[in-house]
Amino acid sequence: MTKRPAAKYRRISQDREGQELGVQRQDEDLDALAERRGLVYVADFVDNDLGASSRSQKPRPEYRRMLEAARAGEFEVVATYTTGRLTRRPREFEDLIDLAVEHGIEFAYIRSPEFDLRTAQGRRIARTLAAQDAGEAEEMGERVARAAQQRAERGLNHGGRRCYGYTKDGLHIEPTEAAEVTKMADQLLAGVPLGAVTRDLNSRGVLTVRGNKWSPGTARDLLRRPRLAGLSEYRGKIVGKGQWPAILSEEVHAALVTLLNDPSRRTTTGNRAAYLLSGIARCGKCGGSITSAGVKRDQASETYRYIYKCRAGACVGRRRDWVDDFVTAVVLERLARADARDLLVDDDRPDVPALREEALALRVRLDDLAAAFADGTIDRGQLRTGSERIRGRLDEIDAAVSHSSRAPVLAELVTADDVRAVWDRMSLERQRAVIQTLMSVVLYPGGGGRRDFDPTKVEITWKT
Repeated sequence: MTKRPAAKYRRISQDREGQELGVQRQDEDLDALAERRGLVYVADFVDNDLGASSRSQKPRPEYRRMLEAARAGEFEVVATYTTGRLTRRPREFEDLIDLAVEHGIEFAYIRSPEFDLRTAQGRRIARTLAAQDAGEAEEMGERVARAAQQRAERGLNHGGRRCYGYTKDGLHIEPTEAAEVTKMADQLLAGVPLGAVTRDLNSRGVLTVRGNKWSPGTARDLLRRPRLAGLSEYRGKIVGKGQWPAILSEEVHAALVTLLNDPSRRTTTGNRAAYLLSGIARCGKCGGSITSAGVKRDQASETYRYIYKCRAGACVGRRRDWVDDFVTAVVLERLARADARDLLVDDDRPDVPALREEALALRVRLDDLAAAFADGTIDRGQLRTGSERIRGRLDEIDAAVSHSSRAPVLAELVTADDVRAVWDRMSLERQRAVIQTLMSVVLYPGGGGRRDFDPTKVEITWKT
């Protein structure tokens, strides 16, 4: 008996072990089907760990390649486990009907009824099954989402890829990785740029949970995760306390989120400031930022002296080395005083855990208001008034928890026996972070004929 050319298509939505075991099981059953039906497989298509439901957004490259091969006449039959393995989207099922009508393709299943798509009766049955498959997939998605939400609200692990710093079950700390998380947080809050943090990780061979090198984006996404502070999150909202230990305190995590969400931060390495006050100091005439530039000493010379100047124009120009030495001396003098430890005390620091609890309670009240409106207990005006008041308070809480502590930036300096030695060991980025934490610097024009430094042209204002 002449065997008919066929294509084998296998798909499984979730491969939690990463071993394609579900695809292998389908493969064995499809081989048996070919033996019974007199088929010979001339093409093989596999989409592993990819969904076919109407809600799935993942492209299925092998499925698309199969359709193209069928249109090209490379086989007569498509064999798969069920209709749902091919697609759960009614829109895509029309493509399969077109294959049957226009190209004579037949479909063979192991666990689904077979019907001739070249007939009106067969197409009617197929469309009915496609609608049922789509509805079943959507209902399953709703049940899964609700179960995940309930687990999140109870502080349980609710699936997803393993979070760096925790074991696979999400309930225990992985000590080596947790130490790296803590180190990353300390570096960032001490003024080290995100790019430098990731370069340090990669230079030491530290890998992500996927076994890849770190990028600034990967590190940022990790450090913003509420899980690290022991908080349970669902769809971008904190819904309760997690039943796992925190790696970072809520205060440290809140400071990190503020830092990493700052739109003025850059993750590229090409625009890093190369001088102590570039972008920090301001022009005393126009208020613009200060940059560094080289100026020829005279027309005949090829040597330069370097100045800080107004980025917008020629409002101000002050010798860079003189200004850097002056600002550094002022910083070190302040940090060497007996009361330097008082700089670590932050009277404005909020009670972040208490604010988190209040925010959770307010979100429950928002849900209660929505339910009361749906039940007809309150009208639309009452819903709007109550919601606006609650959301206003939530905005205030979000602003309060975004407070960033100065302690990580200054601690090493104020506790040092030799402040100058510690300062000289610091990277430029950390020195700049100290200056930004402690003071504002304004440079004023004037005194162009002087050949010595004029401290009256540098205004330093201490930040309380």
